[in-house]
Amino acid sequence: MAKSSIFANFTITDKETAEKFAEALEIASNQPKWTPSEPVEAPVRDPEKIRAIFARRAEKAKRQ
Repeated sequence: MAKSSIFANFTITDKETAEKFAEALEIASNQPKWTPSEPVEAPVRDPEKIRAIFARRAEKAKRQ
């Protein structure tokens, strides 16, 4: 699904469409929240570790 679609403007002009929209919102709010299938590691924030990562990348690029 395109992310930009959540920003689209639309106009509801009849009762049937308004009821369908309200029902869809209700169904979506009752669905369980998404959870990742694998744990997600936190980003590296330690400056020394970041330098080491970039040093390894530079060393690897030199060898190629």
